[in-house]
Formats: sequence, C-alpha cells, structure tokens
Amino acid sequence: MIKVYICKFDDGAALPANGPELLPRWRRRRYERLRYAPARTESLAAGLLWRYVMEEQGLTPDEPVKFLQAGKPVFTERDNMFFSLSHSGQYAMVAVSDRQVGADVQKVKPVHLSIARRLNFRERDWLAAWPAKDQTQAFFRIWVRKEAWVKAVSEDRLLAIDQEDVMHDLPGWHFTDYDLADGYLAAVCCRDRGSAVMIAVDPGALGKSPAAPQNETQ
Repeated sequence: MIKVYICKFDDGAALPANGPELLPRWRRRRYERLRYAPARTESLAAGLLWRYVMEEQGLTPDEPVKFLQAGKPVFTERDNMFFSLSHSGQYAMVAVSDRQVGADVQKVKPVHLSIARRLNFRERDWLAAWPAKDQTQAFFRIWVRKEAWVKAVSEDRLLAIDQEDVMHDLPGWHFTDYDLADGYLAAVCCRDRGSAVMIAVDPGALGKSPAAPQNETQ
C-alpha cells in the first residue's frame, strides 16, 4: 500500500515556532541554507510533515537517510520502505510505501510552453491535442507525473527528462493523479500497481506526535 500524506499550511502561521529545532538533521541543514522566506516556510512544512509521517509509521524522526547521486534521499538501513517528499506553495506532501515511490505537487501557473520541447515526443503530442486554453493545466499534469517518476526511478544515476512517456502505459509503473484545491496538481508514481490512500494532515498537527488517524480517502 502507498500512503500519501498531504498538508495545506497556508502562510505558515500554524507551524510551530520551534519548528526548525524539530526537523531531522538532514532537513534542518537544507532549511538553514535557504534565504528566501517563502522557500524556508515550504521547506519547514515539508520537514515537519516528514517527521510526523515517520512517527506515524513507528520510526524516529532521525531515521538514518543517505543521498543518492541524483540527490534523492533514501533510508540507509531499510530496504523494504521507501519515501518521497515534495512541496509547492501552500502544500507539503510525503508518500511512503513498501515499493519504489515518487511524489510531486505543483502550483499551476502561467508558463511559456516552449518548455514542452524538453518532454518525450509522445507527451508533446498528447499536450498538443488539448485546446489552447487548457494546455497549461495539461502541461502541469505531465510535469507532476514526470517529477514523480524521476523520484521513483532515480537511483545512482541521472535521468533524462524525455526518456519516458508518463502519460501512456509505462510498463512496471503506476500513477495516481490528484487535483488539489486552489489550482494545485499532484501525482504519485510507484513500482507496479498498488492502492494509494490519501491522508490529510492538519497543519496544527505538525510538530506533534500523531494522536489518531487522519482523514483517509481512496
């Protein structure tokens, strides 16, 4: 099973004042390198959500993590548990699974669609079939899937963004798409097909130990 934890934290007002002290060491180092206030808030929320998820899974927040060549964090001592983090604007997202998994969330915003040249040719064809007014939304649907796939597949190698087509059958991989509030899209990519459960986490719970199951939806 894949559990997908999503937290909408607005402007960070609900995050605990001592939040940076609660971050696992590897997230705290990343947080401290940031200078742009919104980026710090997003990173803090994602790190606190990761801490919450680890405790909900019965692990310690400082569960050992290492980084692969492509920059992906993975557990050092657990071969049967995988995770993926993402954050964008008002949302933080963490996916955990017993199989390879990747997660991504993005705010849909104006973008010059010349960037689509970086995609796989079949993805470009899929995008071109949409009416012009819907192509930005369609592009971000591709993009969140692409980012989730890269995070799921990435090991000790870098992947070319046009290497695979994520909008059609991709042998061995399964995608779950999410339409979130306020113009955000998200996607989870996992090895083989598996049921994904979304768990909404209240921002007021970040920095606290999980007391009870959150709202779950298939």
